[in-house]
Amino acid sequence: MATGLILVLIVGALGYLGIIYTSPALMLLSICCGVMLFLGYGYILYMMLRVKCRIQIPIVMAEQEEGVMICAVTENRSRLPLPKVVYRMDYQNSFGRKKRKLSIQTAADAKSSSRMSVEVAAKSSGNYTFRLVRVRFYGLLGIGYLTRYVRYEERLSIMPKITPVMIEVGLASRYFQGESEVYDDKTGGDDVSEVFQIRSFQPGDKIQNIHWKLSAKEDELMVRENSQPMGCPVVILLDISGGQKETEKQRNHFFEMVISISFGLVEKQCPHYIAWYDEKEHDLIRVRVDKEEKVYYFILLLYGAVQSREKMDIALLYQEKYRGETAVTKIEMNLAGKLIVAGTEIEDFAKAEIRV
Repeated sequence: MATGLILVLIVGALGYLGIIYTSPALMLLSICCGVMLFLGYGYILYMMLRVKCRIQIPIVMAEQEEGVMICAVTENRSRLPLPKVVYRMDYQNSFGRKKRKLSIQTAADAKSSSRMSVEVAAKSSGNYTFRLVRVRFYGLLGIGYLTRYVRYEERLSIMPKITPVMIEVGLASRYFQGESEVYDDKTGGDDVSEVFQIRSFQPGDKIQNIHWKLSAKEDELMVRENSQPMGCPVVILLDISGGQKETEKQRNHFFEMVISISFGLVEKQCPHYIAWYDEKEHDLIRVRVDKEEKVYYFILLLYGAVQSREKMDIALLYQEKYRGETAVTKIEMNLAGKLIVAGTEIEDFAKAEIRV
């Protein structure tokens, strides 16, 4: 817009000088420049109406420090070429405070679509939002331009690094029989609320477990075997509340620590709960993790959580919400990278042996 005003002032100055000095040459030059300026900006305005602009990220998930291509897609529906268009984007981590800027310059031939990509290396794990803020359309000479302000977003999840962790699962956790809505599909148990299987009577079976109606029908004793609930012996409490003044390096360490310990527990076949407070839901969020897919699931949920501005006591909130539930080991972590396992603080999770 500033360039356009300068050009208008130049044309006006030429016309003014032509009038003062009664110079036909200056008057003619002023008129020619004015016509060219009018046609130039008319061309830009026409292209703005005939061109669609958007950004595109070909993937939805990437690893930390992996290069990700951000594409500027320009669809030119006119019969005229677009010599220059500049995309201006902002992108920010959901857990970060710093907003970064990105520009992409491209062009498009008549009746065609063009794609221009730049590589961005996301150094921090988390959910990134890329916002297309404005697009500048330039004329044939590349001097004047008009700006279209837009609102277009693309999101990208950056997974933290997974570090091998030494985890030892004790007998108390291995044979933990807490309450759960998930049952073992391989062995039976003592939970009468869920039937594991119905089978033939075997010596040692309890008489009260005999299915009398089915036994009469099959003409042999049939037993109802109860299910074994698969409780979670480990609870991981994540403090992502505000007021911690953590650095970007500490946040990366936090996410790396969370996903690494969770993966380690899954590899040891130790189901566990992960809980945190989400300001958006005004409630404590808890996820049961017993498979690799659940690790990625809870990480994506955690990325989408809204941090509370004030400090929250996650342990107290968990105790109040899940009264009566027991666990063998409680693990606490915060954004500053602090790790406490069963009341003992651990300095380096990658070198320590975590016993649950």
